Amino acid sequence: MRTAPFLCILTALVATLPGHAAQDFSKDVPGSKDPAPLQRIDGSVILRQTSKKFAALTIPLERILFDYKEGKPKPFAKTAAEGALTTTFYRLPQDASTLEAIRAYQGELEAAGFEVVFEGTSGGKPSGDSNTLDDGYGRFIERVYESETDYGVQKYVLAGSDDFRYIALKKPASGDEGDIYVTVFAGAVTDSWKDPEKGLLTGTIVARVDVLHEKPRANRMVTVKAEEMEKQIDSAGRIALYGILFDFNKSTLKPESDPTLVEIVSLLKEDPALKLLVVGHTDNVGDFEFNRDLSARRANAVVESLVSKHGIEKGRLFPFGCSFASPAAPNTTEDGKAKNRRVELVRWN
Repeated sequence: MRTAPFLCILTALVATLPGHAAQDFSKDVPGSKDPAPLQRIDGSVILRQTSKKFAALTIPLERILFDYKEGKPKPFAKTAAEGALTTTFYRLPQDASTLEAIRAYQGELEAAGFEVVFEGTSGGKPSGDSNTLDDGYGRFIERVYESETDYGVQKYVLAGSDDFRYIALKKPASGDEGDIYVTVFAGAVTDSWKDPEKGLLTGTIVARVDVLHEKPRANRMVTVKAEEMEKQIDSAGRIALYGILFDFNKSTLKPESDPTLVEIVSLLKEDPALKLLVVGHTDNVGDFEFNRDLSARRANAVVESLVSKHGIEKGRLFPFGCSFASPAAPNTTEDGKAKNRRVELVRWN
């Protein structure tokens, strides 16, 4: 478990803030605890921990490769889980290994009813065929982890480490509880990444442990009434709507979208001359072209619903996908990404 650099960036920033002392890496970071249903390897210390009520976690199902002919990563089989997510970075005791980290968590979780979904290792040479996670250059980290990227390890740590392993496990839903996923990435801290002042010691292991409890997203968006839509469009020419919901990476409208769609219908019926661009927007998770296609399909799904289910004339609506070309907020935080995932109505007559 040696995922070093992410610690470097975070602690450097904290240490420079007025009134903030450098973190004591001999103890758990204040406010942290082992995420349920896990215990820790004896002698481990929590270096960083974040929790989100609703977030996405990518679980790869095969090795990640680069297509040199096309100049981009190849598509890979994966599962995208959504729910309550806790991310914890541990530094293991000095005598631990990446293999021990993976096997310890695997044994604990399998005894609790989890099953292995995917497992891989660098094989001691990240650029060789013995690497069953990727074909080098940190592509596994870059493609799998989309959060806590300020922690450094996410993309670049593998360039300085020959020893890293990963395992993903799943416990199927039971009763009122959804599926539970646990993923563990363990990497070795090397001389190129060490930073003793930040708790990163050559020869130690750092592990990123993600625990996700699948659950539906709580709809915290207030449905915008037709009158408010009209006011916003009259004053700004457009309105951003957050009550139109889709599954992760899909374009099928969720039932929770119905109240907002009904208000759009009321808006259009109140003003028979009104024509609207229905514009889909995404965050920056994934490449631009994928998101352009996704945002276009989502916009088209809204138009199709308004036409087929609510009798709106198709000529009054034009679907358009923006990808992440027009963000409403920076894509550097989960809150910012949430603001960017939206559908906008834009007057075009």
